[in-house]
This record gives sequence, structure tokens and C-alpha cells, in this order.
Amino acid sequence: MGEAEDRKRNKRFREIVRVLGAYGFGHVINTKFRAERVKKDPENLRLVFEELGPTFIKIGQILSTRPDILPPEYITELSKLQDSAPSFSFDTVQEIIEADLNKDIDQLFISIDKDPVACASVAQVHNAVLVDGTPVIVKVQRPDIENKLLEDMDILIGIVKKAPDTLKDVLLDPVEALEEIKETTKIELDFRNEVSFMIRFMHDNKDIACISVPKPIDGMSTKRVSVQERIEGIKISSKEALIKEGYEPNEIGRKLILSFLYQVFNNGFFHGDPHPGNLIISGRKIYYIDFGIMGVLDSSSRRAFNDLLRSLVSEDITQIVNLILILGIQKGPVDRNRLHDDIEKIVHNYAHSSLRNFQVSYLFKDLFEAARKNNLKLPREFTILLKSLLILEGVLSDLSPDISIMEIASAYIKDMTSEKLVPDISLDLLMIKGMNFMVDSVGIPSQVSTILDNYISGRGKVRVDITNLDEKWVDFNKMVNRMVFALITAAIIIASALIIRVGADSAVRGVSIVGILGFFLAGLLGLWLLISILKSGNI
Repeated sequence: MGEAEDRKRNKRFREIVRVLGAYGFGHVINTKFRAERVKKDPENLRLVFEELGPTFIKIGQILSTRPDILPPEYITELSKLQDSAPSFSFDTVQEIIEADLNKDIDQLFISIDKDPVACASVAQVHNAVLVDGTPVIVKVQRPDIENKLLEDMDILIGIVKKAPDTLKDVLLDPVEALEEIKETTKIELDFRNEVSFMIRFMHDNKDIACISVPKPIDGMSTKRVSVQERIEGIKISSKEALIKEGYEPNEIGRKLILSFLYQVFNNGFFHGDPHPGNLIISGRKIYYIDFGIMGVLDSSSRRAFNDLLRSLVSEDITQIVNLILILGIQKGPVDRNRLHDDIEKIVHNYAHSSLRNFQVSYLFKDLFEAARKNNLKLPREFTILLKSLLILEGVLSDLSPDISIMEIASAYIKDMTSEKLVPDISLDLLMIKGMNFMVDSVGIPSQVSTILDNYISGRGKVRVDITNLDEKWVDFNKMVNRMVFALITAAIIIASALIIRVGADSAVRGVSIVGILGFFLAGLLGLWLLISILKSGNI
């Protein structure tokens, strides 16, 4: 890194620190009225990202999709960030296209619009026509956006490492969260990944007649340029236009849900951002576009999600807690009893809702928040699934408000698993499992007899594990110390009263003074004890 780049990086570092400090995050610099601003931190964080420009707007948008690491109020506020940016010149667009595709732009396109149809923080999109007459869109990455975005992320990670208080109340694990976002951003910044996602999605859904994908143009996709078939149709959010063209909104809504469930449960590969702008209705088909964010669930994760849905329907709290503990990554001490109570409250809140009024995305959102509060981070794949469900329910609320995802999902899972109530097990495996069970069963009576004998003879032991023992031991010590302190104070009061009584009887002046001093000392000690209890907040 050259001296000029060092100066530029240091300048950006100081700017980020200044803006973070100005909005009161982590005491990076001294800021007045911090206490009054704490409640406005979600809004302040959004303002920080807006002030720091397009790269931070992108970081904020990514964070807004992570309910596993951010509290709900931050998710809501960061979701307001608009992915818009000023366009860059067509000369730059032409330069990037020709450099990446190794041809003059006139050899590639009959025509290409100089004005972009969309501008975002990472890329802008132009309409064009190939030399063979095929209408296409051309997605071109902003010049040097990768370096700027990754450099800003490195600076932010560095700040959090050097000033641990920065964002510690915002993110569950700030450094790990930002490092993970950095890696996923690298994938999104390479357009070749998006093309491979499109091809896989197209292959996985080839048997679903109502679903389609724009075709990527062979040989015209690079890290910074992506050329795809242009789909002319109606956005799924344009309900009146759809009805005018003869489409039935309820039918589209039902097909949309079924196609998404097929992606999740059959393919384990689903669209991670199905917002209205990425869903186009054309030729009686639903076209998914923009494959920058995709979700992947392996077979075990799909089974876990299926089990979770079943447990929710049957209100099996213990099973739900077990599944969350199995799926979650522990980021600190976990109080299982507290987690159980939190999950029980959430499930009971939804228990009396009919399937038609059941909002599965909000239920999972509450479950994610309960896990986060109990130091559990659920896998990123589940956060993408939650985000997709939230978006889909938003789409359906406008398109077909009478349709319930949970109602259709319950029927779908029932049909899908009706023929697989017993897992596929070979005869050899069944014989092995049966033999193991018989061997283990033979030993059960002798084991029970040994346990009873140990307890009868006094050799039995019970092991008790106390969650967060260190923390509870400190609290116990504080309690004992305060009790001793209070007893000493009481003893001083009693002793002082006796001394004054003796002084009054003997008319010895000095004795009374000692008693008064004892009362004064006891009063100070009692006041100090009272203040310490009030400051602790445990009354």
C-alpha cells in the first residue's frame, strides 16, 4: 500500500470514527447527552450509514437482513435504508464492458441505452439489444466499489476491535458478525456467482411449469458484468394491471407460496430476496430475477425446519427448545429454563390464532429474538429463510390477503411426508439396530439394581450443575456481605444505646459521647448500605 493510499485510508478511518462518535456509539469520542440518545440509537445507526455514503448503506442493508444478530428495533430502522446512488457515466460503463468482454461495444450490441433503468450502491442496469436481436439487460458494477466496500468494512472491523464498546449493544458479536458479512459480500460482488445461482435455480425448478428465470447469455458474464435475457411483464405488486390482463391474484399467490415451499423442502435452494421488484408475471409464469442472495438448506436443516413447524403446531415447547439448542451456536452462557419460559410465552401468544390468520414469519422472528436474547445465534441459512418469509407475507398481504402461508405450508408438508412417515431403512440396518436394542435392553435390569444398591448402601451420588455458577456465586457473596454488614451496623446501634444508658446512670459524660459517636457511625454505615442496594437495582 502506497503512502497516498495510507493517507486516504487514515482520512476515511477518522471520518468513520467522527461520525460514529457524533451519534454516540461506543464512546469512540466524547459525546454530550449520551444518556438521552440511547433510546434513539437505532435511528442514529441508520443516520450514521446514510452519512457515510453508498458503501455503508450497503452494509446497513445487509445488517437489516440479520435478525439473529440485531435486535428488532435496529432491523426495522435499517430496513428504511434505500439502495439508491447517483449513476456513473456511460463512458465508464462502456469502458468496463469492453475491458471485461474483450470486444468493442458495437460488436456486442445493436443498441444499448445510455441512461440506466436502475441505479444501486453496487451496480447499475442498462437495457440493450444483442447483435442477434435478443432484448437483454446489462448489469455493470460500479468502478472500484469492491475495494471501497471491503476497505470500509475492514476499517469498521478495526474500530470495533480497538474500541470494544462500539456497537456492542447493537450486535450480538460485532467482530464475528462483520467478518461474516464481509465474506458474503465478496460472493455477492462477483456476478459470476449470481449466474451460477440462476443456472442451478433453473435446473432445480425445471419441472415446475409456473416458474421461470431469465436466461444468462453465454460468454457474457464476468466478475463485473452480467448480461441476461430481458423479461417484459407485470410486476407482481401491480394488482390492478394483473387483473386487467386476465390474471387471478389468488391463483398467483398460491402458486408463489407452493413454488417457494418446493424450493425450501425439495431443493434446499431458495430465492433469498423475493420482493415485488424481483417477481415479474409474464406469459402465465412467475419470473424470479436478481439472484444475488440465495438460501441453502441441507437435508438435516430441512428436517429440523420441518420438525420445528410440527412442534409449533402441536405446541411441544420442550421439542422447540431442544431444536433451537441443537441448531443454535452458543455465544455465551445459556439459561435453559429462561429460554423455555421465553419460548412458551411466544408459542402461547400464537396458539389461539387460526391457520388463516397465522403469520409464520412473525412467529419465527420472535423465536429468533428469544434465541438472540439467550446468547444463541441461529445459522445464517435460517435468517435468510426468515427474511424471505417476511417479504413473501408482505407481497401476499397486497396481492391476496386471504391466503395464509401457514395454511398452505401445513397441507404441503402433510402431503409431502404422508408416504414417508417411516424413514427409509434397509433390512440390514434394521437388523443391526434391533440387535443393538436387544443387547442394551438385557443390561437394563442389572443397571437399575446397581443404582438402587448404591443409594441403599449410601454410596449413591447426585450431581447438580448450576447454570452461570460464577455469576450466581458473586451475587451470593454480595448478599452475605450485606447481611453481615447489616448485622454489624445493628450491633453498633445496640451497643451505642447500652453505652448511653450506662452513661446516663453513672453520670459519666465521656461515656455518652462514645455512644453518640457509635450512633453516628451506625447511621453512616446504614446509609452507605442503603445507597449500595439502591445502586444495584435489586431491592
